[in-house]
Amino acid sequence: MQLNLDDIIEAQKILDQTIQAKHRVDYPQILEELKLALFTELAELANEVRSFKFWSIKPSSDKSVILEEYVDGIHFISSLSIAMGVNTDFFLPDNIPIASKKDLTIIFNKLFSQMNALSDLNGIHDWFREYLILGYQLGFTYADIYQAYFKKNQINFKRQEENY
Repeated sequence: MQLNLDDIIEAQKILDQTIQAKHRVDYPQILEELKLALFTELAELANEVRSFKFWSIKPSSDKSVILEEYVDGIHFISSLSIAMGVNTDFFLPDNIPIASKKDLTIIFNKLFSQMNALSDLNGIHDWFREYLILGYQLGFTYADIYQAYFKKNQINFKRQEENY
């Protein structure tokens, strides 16, 4: 299936411009911060999914909490893509199955291990693609991701207005 993220990318550009103007920074100055923020959001997502917590019987967080953490990552990988001029048209496999706990742990480890690839165009594109696939493997549809992204985008604008 082909995903067109033009609406998300355009909304992220506007949010980024707002933040950058307010804080007097630009993409070249904040690339490392964006990467670390993405790393942090991926860790927060893994923590909510809990697939690696073999020592705990507590289930994953509510699906809405996981989706909110997931779209936090969409914000930062979108910003990196914009900053580096990465093409954000993606072809994903059809009928992506929901992943098992073990598979999710492997997927998270793969994404963490590929964080160094976020320094080049192909690496960012491939990482973004894998992150989108993860969303489906977590049980989200594109409509879920799209709606949650725009809901969080509004929250992020409000946070800027309130000096978050």
